[in-house]
Amino acid sequence: MASINRFQTINDIPPSKGKDVLLKILNSPRVDFSKLQKIAADYEKKALEMMHTEGKVQKQ
Repeated sequence: MASINRFQTINDIPPSKGKDVLLKILNSPRVDFSKLQKIAADYEKKALEMMHTEGKVQKQ
């Protein structure tokens, strides 16, 4: 397995599936963490509401 040292560039890596994946990762847009936190909080709130509702139904 070939390794990359600090003097190599992306262009020095031979074409391969690994290089394609690396380029996709490096070229992906930055993540908006505050947006992801809001989405996660919304999902958690909905899940808790569903669990609470299911608990009421099972008690009846």
